[in-house]
Amino acid sequence: MRKTTATIMAATLIITGLTHPLAANESAAEFFRKDRDYWSRGIKAPDSASWAGSLYFSPSDPSKAKVAEMVASEARARLGSQHVETALRLTKLESGYRCHVLGPKTRHGRAVGPLQVLPSSARALGVDSLHNNCKAQITAGILHIEKCISVGAKTYNQLAACHVAGWGGWNKKLNRKAQAYRAKYVRMAQASKVPSWAGTLSTW
Repeated sequence: MRKTTATIMAATLIITGLTHPLAANESAAEFFRKDRDYWSRGIKAPDSASWAGSLYFSPSDPSKAKVAEMVASEARARLGSQHVETALRLTKLESGYRCHVLGPKTRHGRAVGPLQVLPSSARALGVDSLHNNCKAQITAGILHIEKCISVGAKTYNQLAACHVAGWGGWNKKLNRKAQAYRAKYVRMAQASKVPSWAGTLSTW
C-alpha cells in the first residue's frame, strides 16, 4: 500500500512540475533542504539521509500516532473540527508526524517541530520555548494556522500558501524565487494525504 501511495504521489508531483518528488517518508523540510543544497545546483542528492546533518530526536519523543493525535486535538480545540484535516495534512507534509524536526537554515532562522514554525513566528504568537517541547511546537503550528485564517485564508490551498509564505505573503505577488517556492509548496500540500490510521483517531 505504501509503495503504491508513494508511486502515485511521485507521479502527481512530476506531472505538476516537480522534477524531484518527495520520497515516501520525506518531509517538506527535508525536501527543500535537498532542493537548496543539491538539486538547485545541478547535483543529485544522495540516497542516504546523511545530507540532513544532525537533527535532534529525543528517545522520549512520542510516536507518530501520538503526534497526530495531539495535532488533531489541538486543531479541534482552537480551529474547529472543519480544520482538523488541514492540520493533519500539513503536519504529514512538514514533518511526517515527528517532533523536533529542524528545517534548513534561512535568514529568519530554522523552522522546528511537526508543523515547522520559525521560533520568531512562535514568539509572535505567544509561544516562547520550542526546544525539546513537542506540545509547544504543535501549539505554535496550530496558532500559525489560526492566524492564517484570521487574515483571510479559507481554502486548504490558501492555508498551505499562508503556512509557507506567512501571514503577509500568502496572497501577494512575491519575487520570482519566492513565488515559485510558494507554488511548489502548495502543489506538495495538495499531494499530502492523511494516513488511514490518523484519520480514524478517537480525537478526529
